[in-house]
Amino acid sequence: MELLPVETLKTALIAGHLLGLAFGVGGALTLDIIAFRYFYLDRITPEKLVLFHFIARLVTVGLVILWITGLAFLWLYWQHQPELLGNPKVWAKVTIVVVLTVNGYFLHHKVFPILDRNLGRYLFYRVNVDEKAMMFTFSSISIISWGFPLVLGIARSLNFTTGVENILAFYFLMLASTCFVMLIIFKLFLEPFKRFVIDRPARQRIAPP
Repeated sequence: MELLPVETLKTALIAGHLLGLAFGVGGALTLDIIAFRYFYLDRITPEKLVLFHFIARLVTVGLVILWITGLAFLWLYWQHQPELLGNPKVWAKVTIVVVLTVNGYFLHHKVFPILDRNLGRYLFYRVNVDEKAMMFTFSSISIISWGFPLVLGIARSLNFTTGVENILAFYFLMLASTCFVMLIIFKLFLEPFKRFVIDRPARQRIAPP
């Protein structure tokens, strides 16, 4: 005897999956906004850092929900609709969630300690080139990897029509392109803007008469 009808269970899993995506996509975007507006253009304060870590924990919760609901979907397919396990989109999503998990580990153990280290200072205070590249790379992976499964879920035309290698090739191309564009924007626009619009007037205000 089944505890729940298959369709009821599937509906509950879809709701949970969407909740996990909402936590992840919304949280990742919010973290980037906080990092730019309050850590890059301003000094890192204890209050803002606490908020940042709280939202980061929500993103982690979203990732855990994705794993739980995703594995439950695989079990459901295996038990009731094994033909769906042949859908390349399913395994592309699994791969992307693995990437998200690994990326989350490095964010928490490599990037977030830099924020804690620079408490009371600007984001890139005494941050070397390798650390900046690492921060941009992991941030790009986070944004694209949270948004991509959402796009895959909407793109039903890809079901059983596009190979997993093609989906992942496009995914990794988007990762590389996003990281490159972010670095270009930072070097050509954000650094000059901060140097001449924010830092220079601030130095002039505190300069002795």
